[in-house]
Amino acid sequence: MSSTDISPLGQAIVVVKPEAGKLPRPPETNYRAVHQIKLSAVSHNYTCVESAATRQRCSVIVVVKADGYGHGAIETAIHLADHMGADAFAVATLEEGIALRKAFENTPRKSYTPAPVANAVSDTQSKSSDSSNPSQPQRSMRPHQIRILVLGPPVGFPRCFDDYYHHQIEVMCSGPEVAKALMEWITDEKERKRTQVERAANDAKAAALFARPAARDTVAPAKTTNGNHQDNNNGAKSNNGKTPEKNGNQLPSLDSLLNGPAYKEPALLATLGNVSGQDLAKEVRAYLVAQQAAKDKAQDNPRQPSNANSPEASTVVTAASVATNTPDVFRTNPPAAGAQVFGGIEAVAKNSRTREMAAARANGIVREDSTASDDTAPTSSVSTISTTMTTTANASTVSSLATNTTTTRTGALMARKRLRYHVLVDSGMGRLGFKTQSIEVSDVGVRRDTVEIINELVDMEVQGAPIEFFGMCTHMADANSTSTYTNDQMNRFKGLLRRVRSSGVSIPTVSTDNSAALLTTNLKHFDAKALLAQPHAETRGFVRTGGAIYGQRPAFTQLRAVSTLLASVRHVAVLKEGESVGYDRAYIAPTSVRIATLTIGFADGYPRDLGNGVGKVAIRGHLFPVAGNVCMDMLMVELGAAGDKECPGAQVVVGDTAVLWGPLDESDGDGLVRLQDLAATLKTTQSALTCGLDNVRVQRQYI
Repeated sequence: MSSTDISPLGQAIVVVKPEAGKLPRPPETNYRAVHQIKLSAVSHNYTCVESAATRQRCSVIVVVKADGYGHGAIETAIHLADHMGADAFAVATLEEGIALRKAFENTPRKSYTPAPVANAVSDTQSKSSDSSNPSQPQRSMRPHQIRILVLGPPVGFPRCFDDYYHHQIEVMCSGPEVAKALMEWITDEKERKRTQVERAANDAKAAALFARPAARDTVAPAKTTNGNHQDNNNGAKSNNGKTPEKNGNQLPSLDSLLNGPAYKEPALLATLGNVSGQDLAKEVRAYLVAQQAAKDKAQDNPRQPSNANSPEASTVVTAASVATNTPDVFRTNPPAAGAQVFGGIEAVAKNSRTREMAAARANGIVREDSTASDDTAPTSSVSTISTTMTTTANASTVSSLATNTTTTRTGALMARKRLRYHVLVDSGMGRLGFKTQSIEVSDVGVRRDTVEIINELVDMEVQGAPIEFFGMCTHMADANSTSTYTNDQMNRFKGLLRRVRSSGVSIPTVSTDNSAALLTTNLKHFDAKALLAQPHAETRGFVRTGGAIYGQRPAFTQLRAVSTLLASVRHVAVLKEGESVGYDRAYIAPTSVRIATLTIGFADGYPRDLGNGVGKVAIRGHLFPVAGNVCMDMLMVELGAAGDKECPGAQVVVGDTAVLWGPLDESDGDGLVRLQDLAATLKTTQSALTCGLDNVRVQRQYI
């Protein structure tokens, strides 16, 4: 039994639910070739990866670049978030990141009945929300905050940072040139804020334009905070029953447009039908001006307690909600009144040390517990910090002032939207990243030290730049059990971490291992104490795994195959001795043989190099060689002698399903035609084969 859904990208997806005791079979209508993705195997592999990561005190970043290695980035990411609680994903390009962010925003959380604990590992395929057992709890494990990181270098900077910032996608600072462009983006405050205003106005107007046409004349009454209905037209009443003053030029609150129920209910946006983008831009500018004024006043009086009822306080809250437009980081439930919300280990590592030390360095002050020296600190001063900090001979007074300033700064920075960036370190991969040695020498001369650049970016953050130093990472080039190169890479990376921390900068997160480095258990490269320990708060460790999630690491037998490629037999014929089939007459029948033609070719992604007997195809549980060259849209297989009625090929008929690679179900192991064997034959990788499938010509099924 099967059903057809529409993916967030608009592609038709067939979801197959195999009947008990029967193998899943592709639909007989409207298909040529099918790529089956087993979500139960994806869940199993994620469990294996998460278990290995936990043993070295790390969390998992799921790599879904290249459309999820050809398995569907959006579909697999949403499945892992809803069913396994995955909260961090990595892509290769900004475009992939934006598509994934929009998919999470537009796809509701899928509720399902959790599997019994005893079968959680073996049966990770969750049941659908329409379970016949109402006593089972229905829930979704998707976190409220989904992190998305672009692993590739930014393209089109500095203006590309506007997109990273707007969609809350973390950027990879992959070298000094990217750091320079990021500083230029920060410095050009006028253009940056103009872009933000335009984006906010365009988003609000687009939401209004996409409202239901029938709702433009009449608008449903919205519920107020006390449960009463409020009329949005003339004669609207407030919570206390009084009629507000009428103002024909008054615009709807941008906070209510972006964060309120109107944003979720398109019918309520009809009031914006005649509002121009210029009017909305003025609204946003007014909020930004009020926010800046309130911020300046708070800096002038840092110790003055704020009045929640004052106009300034209400303006700051509203502006922060407009700028953020997302739930607080790592917050799963709204906090109780007066309660403090734990922001996660990243926030602890970030706030405990970095801003305090950067603020002290900016004024030539070094804390007693710091190992940094004055000659490693920047000489420029920060006017906004100097208003609340003064140099004094009393070390305790200096420490207290620095702490107070850090607390004020931290509250302001945590409340608003910021662009998170990671520093990529080239410890031996040789592609991208900052060098680990003290001075980097290039063809164009001597560049500044990596630690100096990181300190300058952190100081700009302390001064109020909308950025956040969120982590450092490196990439393993040769992670296997016999190589010592991985240990050398890690030692270079740890040396740079020590120098950064010694300069007074805390490192919130660190990510190092890929799939191979994580699962090769006899590698002794990962020293949690050296990598994660730092004063006051530990760094949070992450691993970035992609291939293992899709079962594409054959050295690790605990993983399950995810991908199965199927095609249909659409013609069966008999070739006489000496007759040929296909282009270039590459196959000539040695005797009278039966030939089957399949509806898949190299345009679909089946490699042409597997022709002429190199590749094999499974039909009815038996293997048959590819006959002749693989065509663009078809390929042929030899079924055996035409006169032999007992051979397996004699049973093949039109309409049979051919397996190009992979298993049909979990009991089939890796299948008769293993993807890893095809990759080894072609001297390539499994991901090269799955990424090569055309996702338009080849229909995807998630089972």
